[in-house]
Amino acid sequence: MSETKKILVISHEASLSGAPILVLSLLKKLRQQRKNYSVDVLLLRPGQLYEDFAKLSDNKILVANYFNQSLSFVNRNFKKFQNAFFPKQETKEEQIEKITGKLLQNNYDLVYANTAETLVWTIPFYKKNIPTIVAIHELTFGIESAYSKDFIIENISNVSMVIAGSNAVADNLINRYNADPKKVKAIHSFVDEKLEIQKNKEQIKNELSIPESDIILGIASSQELRKGTDLVPLLVKKIADRTNIHFKFINLGGSSKIGPVKCSKIDAEKLGVEDKIIYIDHNKFPNDYINIFDIFLLLSREDPFPLVMLTAAKLQKPIVAFEQSGGAVEFLENDHGILAPYLDLDVMADEIVKLLQDKTLRENYGTKIQHRLEQEYSEDKLTSQIFNLIDELV
Repeated sequence: MSETKKILVISHEASLSGAPILVLSLLKKLRQQRKNYSVDVLLLRPGQLYEDFAKLSDNKILVANYFNQSLSFVNRNFKKFQNAFFPKQETKEEQIEKITGKLLQNNYDLVYANTAETLVWTIPFYKKNIPTIVAIHELTFGIESAYSKDFIIENISNVSMVIAGSNAVADNLINRYNADPKKVKAIHSFVDEKLEIQKNKEQIKNELSIPESDIILGIASSQELRKGTDLVPLLVKKIADRTNIHFKFINLGGSSKIGPVKCSKIDAEKLGVEDKIIYIDHNKFPNDYINIFDIFLLLSREDPFPLVMLTAAKLQKPIVAFEQSGGAVEFLENDHGILAPYLDLDVMADEIVKLLQDKTLRENYGTKIQHRLEQEYSEDKLTSQIFNLIDELV
């Protein structure tokens, strides 16, 4: 029997968002296919997927919330909650040093960290000659929301290997932050081979009071400037001005209580299209809603290789996005989807109207992108590349 190897997995949070969902799927596969690996998990922030991570952790889940100047250790059954107190005057850097110092005593054989935010947490391990992998999914805006450009330039090569979530991410790391090309490997994000659908299309449409004849288009994303969700009301107005076809636009994500959604609703009222937009709060079953879309839109100004895009492809939805927006370009290029000039809502509206008018065109794009997903971006193929990299470093 082979010797057990200890791996520490670091995730920036346990939210219902792309990066945590992705690393959770990876962990499940790792536990199934690599029985000789023992896994601990460090979460920098908790979230709805907390219990899911705990089930896959051999020892303790650690939650390090340095924003609140505290560190919590939570065991697997969540019944015992113990605070380790730190002086409030400690800086984030001092806390990271203290936390990683304790973790170094566990003698891990490898550290796998998820998202650019976790980079600083891996450096102490790298300096102790422990192999480290940082999976970076972010482009410029996402990266520099966590760190300065100078910090990334100084530290991006202080890892054993960087997994870039798309070619766009890899190119950005090398060209903007001077990452060592030998340490950067593009392995695209993936979606589970079997998508969970809780309710069928008829149920969801009935709940939302959508007439059977209406064509449904929409987005699924967090509500923020980077995701372009501020563009929804104006885009819907431009589509409505170009066609008499009945359609509904689903804005899935965020919460009705947050500013961007409130602002979007006000814009929709002022533009006279509030009856065409359905706002649905972020929930645990986004696939149920994406499943009823006839057209899937990515309005992101910047997105590395979004999981919802892959979900839409899995469900055979035609996808429309902007050029120069990141990973969507390499996924949809060569007529696998529609790419409008960057932030050009007039061209995007024209392309959407063509799709609204032609069911066969929608079906053709849906078939092509699903085929590309299965042939080039399959879960088995991409997870195998990651596991082989882990095996090499361990």
